[in-house]
Amino acid sequence: MPETNKESLDQINARVERAREELKDALAQARKAVRGVVTRVTDRGTELFNELVKTGESLQQERAKAQKAAQKKATEAQDLLTSLRQRTASLFGLPTQDDIAALDKKLNSLTRKVRKIEKATGAA
Repeated sequence: MPETNKESLDQINARVERAREELKDALAQARKAVRGVVTRVTDRGTELFNELVKTGESLQQERAKAQKAAQKKATEAQDLLTSLRQRTASLFGLPTQDDIAALDKKLNSLTRKVRKIEKATGAA
């Protein structure tokens, strides 16, 4: 009976040793897989980051173009409105801003001359 136990222990030890070797192999493969995953994630993460940067730059350029176009349209609309206002004022015979500015300039000139005359007559 002791021999059977010994054979049983030898068989158990052999199975344990095989299991140990299989576990070592499995752990080695798992380590390799983890290294592969880390490498791929790092590479893919860098690629993804670069793609996101490019997308952001593209969106920023598109936004700048849209803002320029909107500014141009606003300027065109303002110019059109100013032109319409001037034509409407002209049709109704109303003075334009330039007419008012010229009248203001003449009024200031006349005011200075009147004051000059008042000083001359008051002093004499």
